[in-house]
Amino acid sequence: MEGSRRGFTALLVLALFVLPALGTPASAQGSPLPAVELDCGPDPVMNVHPNSYEDAVLQCTVTNPTSASEVVEVSKVEWDGINVEMTLSEDEFTLAAGDEESFNIIFSGQTRLPASLTHEFEIEAKVTSWNNLPYGQLPDGPWVANTSYLGDFSIASYGMVELLMSDKTTRELSTSEEVEFTFQFTNKGNDADDIRVSIANEADLSAAGFSFPGGTFVSEDVAYQGTSSLRTLSVFSPSELTEDIRLPVIFKAESTVDSDAPTSEITVQLNVVAPGQSNSLGGNLEEIDRDQLLQYGAIAGAVILVLLLIVVLAKATKRSSKTPDSGIQIPTPLEIPEEPTPSVATLDDDLDDFFSDLDAPSQPDEFDDLFNEL
Repeated sequence: MEGSRRGFTALLVLALFVLPALGTPASAQGSPLPAVELDCGPDPVMNVHPNSYEDAVLQCTVTNPTSASEVVEVSKVEWDGINVEMTLSEDEFTLAAGDEESFNIIFSGQTRLPASLTHEFEIEAKVTSWNNLPYGQLPDGPWVANTSYLGDFSIASYGMVELLMSDKTTRELSTSEEVEFTFQFTNKGNDADDIRVSIANEADLSAAGFSFPGGTFVSEDVAYQGTSSLRTLSVFSPSELTEDIRLPVIFKAESTVDSDAPTSEITVQLNVVAPGQSNSLGGNLEEIDRDQLLQYGAIAGAVILVLLLIVVLAKATKRSSKTPDSGIQIPTPLEIPEEPTPSVATLDDDLDDFFSDLDAPSQPDEFDDLFNEL
């Protein structure tokens, strides 16, 4: 029963698709059966650098190699990307015999994704209609016309380094003295990087008589988002000098995984005093930075302003003391007549008048009579 059903299906396919193709002129004939071709460019690589991110675009072409018109559908078969999204610019095409059309597969994601992130993808092109017949509705079998493309998505590596040094102060040296610089460097790129730190102005320092006992560069393989161990480079001052030397030493960190990555630099000033020379302020004025000059200028300005105020006040005081008396009208004080101060005798007389009624002889009253009877 199953075999007869398959045989019937094969005969139906032959009747519907092969026989009409036999009636097509030889000059216009291509494949006598539905077919589709799918071709894509090189595997996509996405740039996730934070300053130059862009989506990865893969261009593909779908072709109708047959002698009849087709409707072709394109779809994603496999994609397991989590941080990256894969989309098709178009997913259905109507193609005349021998025609082709292009479309894009777009990969979009985030910046700073690690370069170790890779994904496999697969897309499929399938004929859904051929010669205006619903070919895509036929059951699966050897007559089904489809093709697929399998590719790999990856992320481009980029480098980004940062040089770290805790002590960037000016180094004061004498002749034949060694100074050591300690530093670290951080890998801020998206891939493991063999970071190199070198003395960028080695030639200028060598010409001035400096030497480098431990070499002029160090390197270390630093993991993604990692930091190196503590590293050192040393500089040895000239053994003979006739005059003071003031030169910078420039440390430069650079990525080796990305030649276009910007470098990270730190500059430290070296001052070497020649024997018998005084390291006074007058000899080091050029070493005072702009902030110090502004600070000294502000202090000097404040002192000058205070002195000017003192001079102005002194002149004003002196001028007022030299002014003639005729030029100033002093008001005459008012004379208030003084009241005579009462004498002690007068005060006694007033008191006698006030208590005079107490000195008069008292008159007997009814209370005296009452007490006499008792």
